[in-house]
Amino acid sequence: MITFDDIDLHIDFAVVEGDFVLNDSLSPSTVKAADTIAQDIKHRILESGLLVQLIGLRNQNGIKPILTELELLVEQDNRLKPGSINIIKNDNGLSIAAKTRQYGGIYEV
Repeated sequence: MITFDDIDLHIDFAVVEGDFVLNDSLSPSTVKAADTIAQDIKHRILESGLLVQLIGLRNQNGIKPILTELELLVEQDNRLKPGSINIIKNDNGLSIAAKTRQYGGIYEV
């Protein structure tokens, strides 16, 4: 018997640097569960254009409002728990942590 818990509700093609990731048989690879949500968040942020505003900024007074806008943008995803999103600018770019409603936490750099 198949239960509702056995079904992957969130599945998508894996995309890295704008291209599909192919497996050994040259078919598109997939991501599931929290990885799908993380990939969607990454694409939403890239498509928002807000990252361009961070380029060259060194002043925290200019950076913090943009990070707040990014958090509000990410929080629109109803698969995430409201108030659990945390975005930090570091040397590697952005660190994003959030909790999903179904899969626990996700962390993306």
